[in-house]
Amino acid sequence: MNVFVIFAPGLGGNHLANMIATDPRYDSRASVDQYKKNKLYAHHSPNRNLTQVKILYPNWNVLCGHFGELKWFDTTPFDEKQAVIIEVPTDKKSYAFKRWQTYNKYITEYHVEEQRLLYTPELVNTVHGIADHYTINAESIVSKTCPVEQLKNMNFQIDQETCEQMHSEWIKTNLSLV
Repeated sequence: MNVFVIFAPGLGGNHLANMIATDPRYDSRASVDQYKKNKLYAHHSPNRNLTQVKILYPNWNVLCGHFGELKWFDTTPFDEKQAVIIEVPTDKKSYAFKRWQTYNKYITEYHVEEQRLLYTPELVNTVHGIADHYTINAESIVSKTCPVEQLKNMNFQIDQETCEQMHSEWIKTNLSLV
């Protein structure tokens, strides 16, 4: 299975992909030490976004990117595809919404609603042909609580301790930015 984490800028997609990749079936994307050394972002994998991917095997990859990146990316070499879609935040007072606004300073209300439409299972299936999917709301990622239970409910065999340590490092920095 190849997992594509699809997200709007600023919603923690690289971080979520890193946590999913603690599942031993996948190649690791990041370590706790990398999170401790580089506090500004979670872009620790050389395959951090779909525009920079170098794939050696057609299975068991965790990749991430934005809606357009997935459209331009050739997914035909991949046998099985699954999307984990980070939903655009709805709570304007949440850390997730504030972080998203930090990364998208000039986004209008029209574009907010357009982003909400793009990052849905229906559009990911229609445009990208990936019917197998999970969704996770951005508020549960950009939160003090690590979303390990949601990842386990998606059938990922994540390393809970590693995920919690990575999340602790990531959230300390990210909550200070909003």
